Amino acid sequence: MEQRIFTAAGPDYFEVKDHLFDQYACPAFDERTGLSREALTAGFEELINENAALPPIIRKAKLFSYVLTNARIDVDPVDWFADHFDHGKDLLYRLHERRRREEGEGAVKEAATIIREASESGAFFAELDLGHISPGWRNLLEKGLPGILNEARERLIALTKTDTNSAENGAEFSTDPVVFYQAVITVYEAAIRFLSRLEAQARLMAEEHPEAQDRMDKLAACLAALQNRAPETLYEALELAFIFHQLIEFEGEWVRSMGSFEWNFGRFYEADLAAGRITEEDARELIRYFWMKFFANTRGSGNGKNFYFGGLRDEDTVNIGPLSYLALELFYELNQPDPKLSIKLNKKTPERFRRLIAKCLQGGRTNMVIVNDDESLEAVRMRGVSLEDSYEYLLIGCYEPAIEGKEAACNMCVKFNLAKPVELALTNGLDPMNGKRVGIETGDSSTFTTFDEFYDAYEKQLAWQLKNVQKAITDYERRWPYINPEPFISGTFVPCMEKGRDISAGGAKYNNTGSMGGGLANAADSLTAIKRIVFEEKRLTMAELRRMLEADFTGYERELLYLKNRVPKWGNNDEDADDMAARVAHSYTSRVNGVPNGHGGIFTASMFTLDHCFTLGHRTGALPDGRPRGHYLAKGIGAMTGMDKAGVTAQIESVSKLDFHDIPNGSVLDLYLHPSAVDGEKGIDTLLQLIDTYFERGGYGVQFNVLNAEDLKKAQIHPEEYRTLQVRVCGWNVYFVTLNEEQQNHFIETTMQMV
Repeated sequence: MEQRIFTAAGPDYFEVKDHLFDQYACPAFDERTGLSREALTAGFEELINENAALPPIIRKAKLFSYVLTNARIDVDPVDWFADHFDHGKDLLYRLHERRRREEGEGAVKEAATIIREASESGAFFAELDLGHISPGWRNLLEKGLPGILNEARERLIALTKTDTNSAENGAEFSTDPVVFYQAVITVYEAAIRFLSRLEAQARLMAEEHPEAQDRMDKLAACLAALQNRAPETLYEALELAFIFHQLIEFEGEWVRSMGSFEWNFGRFYEADLAAGRITEEDARELIRYFWMKFFANTRGSGNGKNFYFGGLRDEDTVNIGPLSYLALELFYELNQPDPKLSIKLNKKTPERFRRLIAKCLQGGRTNMVIVNDDESLEAVRMRGVSLEDSYEYLLIGCYEPAIEGKEAACNMCVKFNLAKPVELALTNGLDPMNGKRVGIETGDSSTFTTFDEFYDAYEKQLAWQLKNVQKAITDYERRWPYINPEPFISGTFVPCMEKGRDISAGGAKYNNTGSMGGGLANAADSLTAIKRIVFEEKRLTMAELRRMLEADFTGYERELLYLKNRVPKWGNNDEDADDMAARVAHSYTSRVNGVPNGHGGIFTASMFTLDHCFTLGHRTGALPDGRPRGHYLAKGIGAMTGMDKAGVTAQIESVSKLDFHDIPNGSVLDLYLHPSAVDGEKGIDTLLQLIDTYFERGGYGVQFNVLNAEDLKKAQIHPEEYRTLQVRVCGWNVYFVTLNEEQQNHFIETTMQMV
């Protein structure tokens, strides 16, 4: 039996937890190890100017290498992991934001204008999304940094190209494989040198902190191994995964999925156990430290880092093993907002695993989304993903499926307000919030004699806004190689390495663009209200309805009560309201899915709102559903806050009537439950029954808040007593007390009706 390579010698996690939590808020870089932030920044800017004539990807690689070589570093003697370097407040990120602005003032000025004006009106928010991405984790863990570096070198040598110095001749070869491989070689050599710097610092810490010598010796050995080969132990795999995460985010992209915890790390854990290199308790301690790195980054108020559990590896193999159970038990124990989990459930998921998930939800560990794996697999295949690749999908960001290591998932390029076209159809294209023309002329709505005429105007306004945003994003995507080439993450993408092409230049196998549709309930309920009170009951004329909305319901209190309480609402299993929501969803998705984008793929539709329900809502006037001017929009695809009066089951019935195959980029149903409704073993059964009911009807994703309104009210008054109270904001959890008053009130209003 081999010697244990990891032990819990020295202080345990709970002794140093608070110190670890502050590691990024209060960094302690060793001044002996590199340049000051000021000197580093000055050298960085000088290097930009010196290399201005080079292709952007080569310039980016040189800057990446410069910072990793010269930045100050830190290795904490009480930590099991090393990653800290002082990169001057995101130098590379600020560089690509500068390039984005320059492009917006030049090559894509028209696109930038479209996006800015639409953002001001709340019609949509849009951007070139560089932040929803995940590397090829298994490819990285199989090859290691040296393996990817050697592959790039071999492919470069194998190219039968006469001008092997093309990167130095001043041309911008955004699709030249020689240039691509040279950039990959530069950044991977830099990453390995960075590991060497951290190793040397760990050995110095072992000398300067004798009490931590054992820990630092093991860390140094881990870092030394990763410079020469792929990881062979759980410790090495976790260290490589985290440091790679940090370097991608330094490169300028936000890593929105850490992949499958089981598929990535399970084989290392089981091999370590079998060889006697580790015990189960050792692994628990190691994962505590590992997950704290992510939590310390967000401190309970960010979007969170996503790992997924469950799912299938192929038609017959369930992706659940001993490490999955151990990790979920730790997830329950730690009770932290970060990391967050995506759970793939299917017909083959073991009951023990299902009940462990439900136990977490029951205990308030709601920072997870539960996804219908059977539905997801079919949806990704319907958008052109091969059968083999479909099993590789992970959940990017919050709910959006993407193929690991093969898809450039730009999932959040478009945040579209489905309710805004209702306003524009009422006002003939004028924004009631500022009086500016932001839509097209679809006619004076007071002259419409049928609801179909009004809906036709709604569709035309919706189509106009979608056409604008798709053109703008497509124009930006064509400039992606000049805004932010990404050689470091591209090295883990098998298609990129095979083609010799960067992700930014369409090197991935799948190159899609996500388009999020938000405020479905507000659009559907408003259209239902217009149909009912104007055209069927004739309680108001269109002109009277417009005056009421312009007055923000002041003086129309009786009519407002009627709109809120007597007109059918989406989410209550009402046929009229549900038919309207399905109609709106189809009008949207049919104008998104399959539209060509600017980097070799297509637009794909998603349907949720995230925290944009507040920002989009602030720029949306009063709506016929009874929602006042500037109020937030509905979250997810469920009912508007307070309008799901028929209960959870009725809301599930409503939402299940949508065709989720038409929403291939993901969706989520938010369910709010009182703790008393899920108490005890029966409560676990209730949670699983709700999930099963939704999934059996074809639903895609569901997430929960298990909250008591009285606790939330008390937390507003005495935040110091409720510092660890979590709420599921969107695709992530935060501490309730970190939210602003409007956001806190949203949760209180949502939970008030629960009993």
